[in-house]
Amino acid sequence: MLQERQIQIQHPLWQFKLKILRLVMFISSIVFTMAVFLQVVARYLFNYSLFGIEEFASFAGVIMYFIGAAYATHERSHISASLIDTIFGEGRITAGVHAFTRLLAFLLTLYILSSLFDLFIFTERMNTKSVELRLPMVWIYGTMLVGLGLTAFYFLLEFYDSLRATIWHVPAEETKQ
Repeated sequence: MLQERQIQIQHPLWQFKLKILRLVMFISSIVFTMAVFLQVVARYLFNYSLFGIEEFASFAGVIMYFIGAAYATHERSHISASLIDTIFGEGRITAGVHAFTRLLAFLLTLYILSSLFDLFIFTERMNTKSVELRLPMVWIYGTMLVGLGLTAFYFLLEFYDSLRATIWHVPAEETKQ
């Protein structure tokens, strides 16, 4: 499925953005795994808890989840139910239902994004820092904003593809190119 979107958009800036997303996911997953591993080893082998490691791991997890959600939406590998495809097969009804669900996903993501933006602004004004590591929370909420913003954008692209298939009855193979 990733190949489909890459065929459609070959702009170097688009490809660079995808490479950055992959790199961020890779690094954050390694950091998350190492932090959890270190804490388990320290706690259960040495009966010692490393200060701030749980907070650090949760921050790496948040980055991994939100950037990963954006990337999964780009790939169109996010969780979805394909019962409509099974019942109606390929056609305008299926494309219309997909357009509706993708529009709904886009609108819900925008709603959450607007709430997160308010939280981001509040956190920035209050200069909020994390409890243990004293890291600026704006960094974490900023990463969440980027991930959700990209997710909303990719849902909008999916909506456009589904709407195009509904209105002009473009077969699935043609919408992928």
